[in-house]
Amino acid sequence: MITAVLEHRGNILVVELPCRLYELQEDLSSIGITWQASSLPVFGTGNIHVKLEAQESVGEMVLSQMECTDLFLDLNRVCQEINRACPFGYDEFLDMLSPKDDPDCDHYLFYRTYESTAPSTATGLRYLEEETERYRTTMENYKHVCRMEEEEESEGTDDSWQYEEEWER
Repeated sequence: MITAVLEHRGNILVVELPCRLYELQEDLSSIGITWQASSLPVFGTGNIHVKLEAQESVGEMVLSQMECTDLFLDLNRVCQEINRACPFGYDEFLDMLSPKDDPDCDHYLFYRTYESTAPSTATGLRYLEEETERYRTTMENYKHVCRMEEEEESEGTDDSWQYEEEWER
């Protein structure tokens, strides 16, 4: 999703986000960064230079939402949450955040009826956290409706012929 290049006292670290927190902390330590990822500003400090690059459109969207007060750990966590909420790709998620004018191009349009929360009014990475939760909830609502419809269909199916065949044996 995002490649982070950190430079500290001539040492360079390249990290792919999202990654595991323990690995991230170990990697930071490997180049002499003693800051905890939870307190490291996402844009670096005076002696820690950070360059962030997006690997795909969802990464570009994440980077576009960042604010100077966001922390490196928060960036990693948001990337993890988006990955968990979008196991089959990011098209619907991106369309939820930026609806398309052409309904044929909007992958999320179908799911809008299953939304149960309003869009976030937050900013920065907090906005993405809240929007990821809204997306996850919407998809869970959709899955629930699908399960209910499947159950209703299966209740209406006449399986008595199967039982008659079993009794005849």
